Amino acid sequence: MLRLVKIEYLKLRSNRALWILLGLYFVAITAVAIGSGAFLDYLTRQGADFRGINPSILPIYDWEDIFHNLAYLASYFAVFPAFLLIISVSNEFTYKTHRQNIIDGLSRTEFFLSKFSFAGFLAIVSSVFLLTLGTFLGLVKSHSGIEAFGTSLVFIPGHAVQLFCFFLFSIFLVLLIRKSGISIVLLLIYTLILEPILAAVLKWQLPDLGVVLPLDSINKIIRIPFSKYILFETQDYLGYIDLLRGGLWGALFTLGIFLLLKKRDF
Repeated sequence: MLRLVKIEYLKLRSNRALWILLGLYFVAITAVAIGSGAFLDYLTRQGADFRGINPSILPIYDWEDIFHNLAYLASYFAVFPAFLLIISVSNEFTYKTHRQNIIDGLSRTEFFLSKFSFAGFLAIVSSVFLLTLGTFLGLVKSHSGIEAFGTSLVFIPGHAVQLFCFFLFSIFLVLLIRKSGISIVLLLIYTLILEPILAAVLKWQLPDLGVVLPLDSINKIIRIPFSKYILFETQDYLGYIDLLRGGLWGALFTLGIFLLLKKRDF
């Protein structure tokens, strides 16, 4: 598996888009994570309060919350590494490198596993980054003791699962389209417009079906954490049903990717 990841890296290491997209992803998460505290301080200086609560005292960096908060915020920037995967797969067909891989002895199954493993590698890299960033912010800003370090740590592997499932959806989409530009536009339209509208309609008309849409299921692996700060009930754990629904969609996308690579003409 590491050999296949290395093959993908060698294909992409000279691609400027790789480093730009990854850089944007990590910079955006870091900026939002650090800027959130500064924003709360600004609100306090402006006299804002939430149900009588001073914004600056909200424990967003405490060990009990930090990894949950970061994992949720990071999901909003998942499109950046997803774009990278779309470009990677699309380039295989644009420059016919997929055929050269097959000629050089890489089976279709190994070609599939190379994309699969690279998506997993990116999800792990992102999780390690969140772990590092969260640990740094917790050590600097947490009001709770280091003994509470592992309280919200479960959201780091949860983030990896969520990101990996989203990456599988992105790969499935580009294999259907085979054009990076169109795939990126469709990913954005579906993610930001079509599914949210469809989810709202289904939850209104057919509540039992409104929770089975792919990205809605994947996004619910990490539930929104911030409502707890205004005293609303909040799911501060990974739900087995949420993991099952998101993982099932990931499995379906995996099957779809495999079938497309097996059946379609290379």
